[in-house]
Amino acid sequence: MEASGRRVEDELRTRARQQAAVAELGQRALSGAPLEELLEEAVGVVARELGAELVSLLELRSEAQEMVVRATIGFPEEVVGAVLPAGEDEIQGYALRAGGPVAVEDFDAEERFRRSPVQAAAGVVSAIAAPIGARGRHFGVIAAHSRAPRHFGEDDASYLQLVANVLGAAAERGRVEAGLREREARFRELADSAPVMIWTTDSEGAVTFVNRGWLDYTGRTLAEEVGETWTLGVHPDEAPGVLAGWTRALDRREPWEHEYRLRRQDGEYRWIVDRGVPHYEGERFAGYVGTATDIHERKSMEERLLRVYEQEHRVAETLQRSLLPERLPAIEGLTLAARYLPAGAGAAVGGDWYDAMELKDGRVALVVGDVVGHGLRAAAVMGQLRNACRAYALIEPSPSSVVARMNSLVTEGGEDVMATVLYIVLDRETGEIVFTSAGHPPPLVLEASGAAHFLEGGRSMPVGAGDSATFREDRGTLIPGSTLFLYTDGLVERRDVPLEHRLAQLAAAAQTSGGELEDVCDQVLSGVLGPLDPDDDVALLAVLPAPVSAERISISLPAEPEVLGALRRRLARFLHAAGASEEESYEITLTISEAAGNAIEHAYGPGDETFEVEATLEAGELVALVRDTGSWRDDQGATHRGRGLRLMEGLMDDVDVSTGAGGTVVRMRRRLDSGVPT
Repeated sequence: MEASGRRVEDELRTRARQQAAVAELGQRALSGAPLEELLEEAVGVVARELGAELVSLLELRSEAQEMVVRATIGFPEEVVGAVLPAGEDEIQGYALRAGGPVAVEDFDAEERFRRSPVQAAAGVVSAIAAPIGARGRHFGVIAAHSRAPRHFGEDDASYLQLVANVLGAAAERGRVEAGLREREARFRELADSAPVMIWTTDSEGAVTFVNRGWLDYTGRTLAEEVGETWTLGVHPDEAPGVLAGWTRALDRREPWEHEYRLRRQDGEYRWIVDRGVPHYEGERFAGYVGTATDIHERKSMEERLLRVYEQEHRVAETLQRSLLPERLPAIEGLTLAARYLPAGAGAAVGGDWYDAMELKDGRVALVVGDVVGHGLRAAAVMGQLRNACRAYALIEPSPSSVVARMNSLVTEGGEDVMATVLYIVLDRETGEIVFTSAGHPPPLVLEASGAAHFLEGGRSMPVGAGDSATFREDRGTLIPGSTLFLYTDGLVERRDVPLEHRLAQLAAAAQTSGGELEDVCDQVLSGVLGPLDPDDDVALLAVLPAPVSAERISISLPAEPEVLGALRRRLARFLHAAGASEEESYEITLTISEAAGNAIEHAYGPGDETFEVEATLEAGELVALVRDTGSWRDDQGATHRGRGLRLMEGLMDDVDVSTGAGGTVVRMRRRLDSGVPT
């Protein structure tokens, strides 16, 4: 029992000594000892701790086809450097394939492998070998040998494998460091020959390297540039922004880019663009790698072009606005509102327009258009098309005919011009609309109930797309209380969003709007565009047909003969709403027009004067007044005046003319046979 106890104590002391030896070898490896020294120390430690006569350490080379002897104990000196095969028929190769320690007590009785020539020459009988490094990345094999038969037990195998593991970690670290040094040297060599300035930082953002190009540019030394140098040489105006942007990017580990002025070695501040990207080693953030390029000439050219562009942009916008209606016309029975937004900074003004006018037959023409292109030319073409549209609207009865004439004007002019046009004719009495859409986005109808829909019909090619284009029409009816929105594509088109999504956004913005029509326009624009300036010009025209009063009409008009046509149309709408028959409407309109004509002809001389017309309906009786503030002049004789008075008296139930210092008032009455208003 006593002998057994001593044996156990001896084994424990041996194990402790071996572990201490492995730990010391590991400390040497961690301290950065050269690999060659560690290999020499390892074979000595193994020989001492295992009591081995012979120890060898072999490095695997040539894609695992052979091994070279790196260090030995007990072998002849000429063995170092010898090349041995790495096949499984020898113990070193067999240990590599096994992935763990392999022992043999007697090579003569071993069937798995044979002695190597070196082992045979040294008279090796027993041996144990352990692979160095992980499977798939083996560095080599360390082996202990004996010239006498010996049993290498599990403790021996564990110890030898521990030593091998320490060497494997050291070899891997050395391999990685050597690779890093090689890559760093190659990077610096390439960086110094690159045509751009290059820099690197550590994970804290401190500059660790700038290439020769940077040093030549700034005239500073490498020692002056490394460290916390980000604002050195930066123009004072840009330094705060450079530092703030760099700090923000560093904190977020995101790419960084900045344009700023950097002082060159001759003292001149020149524009550069500096870009950096985060660099990772595995999953560890290691810093930034960046490049800087002199863009001074480009920047100077951009600034000159920007000044020219801004000047043209201002001129084009001024021209554009001067060609648009200063204010929308006052059209009886309609509320109109419009907006024009020029494209934001960096975009050229286009050729968008809108217009509204009352036609001879009492209907109302509404139009929006967009000339393809930007700048002064587009604005000038827009003015031509708007004026042409107004002229053609006076002579052509249908939207398709008006747009066809505009197309002929463009195509026959010989210029490369194209435009989209939406032309609508609205009958205020019935709510009927007739429209043509020449390549234009569809108008939107918002009903009083809150329902919204687009008018998709009447589509044709844009104006200027071809001289043989056919322009189609479509029809619809606006439900009372509906609002009609006409707009240009700058409101809804975005490159990154499908058009149907933008149209849905427009409809939703209209449905959630409210208040006066002017407010509705602002809400729609805000709901679709948001806080950003539009990328393209935007024109918006909103139209709300107002219900015609059946009880009263009050009009103030310039004292000019040209207004009588508009007066007759407005009276016709009022009398229609009041329920007058066609004959009654004709005779009453004729009578009031006669009184108005007399006021224009006799009450005033040249000048900016007006007259007023009022008509009310109470209990089936119409009372009409025509009032002026002038002094009557019987230029054409009393006979003509008397004939007009007899006409009025013949068509109305009662006519009274009163003249005083304040002007003349003609009061007329007539009971409507058709009864109360419908």
